[in-house]
Amino acid sequence: MTRHSLSLLLRNEPGALARIVVLFSSRGVDVESLSLGPAGSGDLSRLDVDVALQSGRTLAQLIKQLGRIVDVKNVVDRTHDEALELPA
Repeated sequence: MTRHSLSLLLRNEPGALARIVVLFSSRGVDVESLSLGPAGSGDLSRLDVDVALQSGRTLAQLIKQLGRIVDVKNVVDRTHDEALELPA
């Protein structure tokens, strides 16, 4: 399995998160963590998600499939971004 961090900008509409979760489920994507919150004026939400992909699945393929969901406005791969470490 390969692990990736994604950040999605999506319309704040009923069922938007459910459509993304159904896509993950049907494609065998394992969600390791998920954070959802408002972005901007309230009509958009930001979804940060860490996923593990089965062998044979590519990140490019997943991003393309997410982009086909009408509620998704943008998908960014944050896998190689520097992590913020909080002091102990």
